[in-house]
Amino acid sequence: MDNNAEKEKEELIELFGIHFEKFHMLPPLAARILATLILNSREKDLSFEDLVTITAASKSSVSTNINLLLKLEKITYYTVCGGRKKFFRPANLADRIKNHLVFIKSEQNIIKRISNYEEKYNKKPLTLLEEKSLDIYREYVNNFEVLLQDSIRKIEEIETQ
Repeated sequence: MDNNAEKEKEELIELFGIHFEKFHMLPPLAARILATLILNSREKDLSFEDLVTITAASKSSVSTNINLLLKLEKITYYTVCGGRKKFFRPANLADRIKNHLVFIKSEQNIIKRISNYEEKYNKKPLTLLEEKSLDIYREYVNNFEVLLQDSIRKIEEIETQ
């Protein structure tokens, strides 16, 4: 790869890393590992040793952050028959979107539980402004769920072809 492409790839890893830190609440090293795996996924999957070399981090730090990404289902791994090495890659896109769906379903559940609680214990009624805002938020959450489900279905169709 030429120097310009390599430099741009490093910038993209940093950009992705900051995004994953800020919006997915990942530690910096986990964010960079995920970004590295995403940007390398079409060329080749990376081994643990590759990730240690690329990140220039200690083996224990890389191991800890890989385990976190595995637990969060952001990445997966496989082994080659007869080999001991694990090769890592990002989780498929449909699975990553399903994580957003879990979040949205949790939001919907919380909204219902709060409404039931307030109704059950005769809490102070919402003002008109609060009620309108809550209705808009409910609509947003419900529409987002439908969009996510539709996107997951379409991606799964493509991924299984």
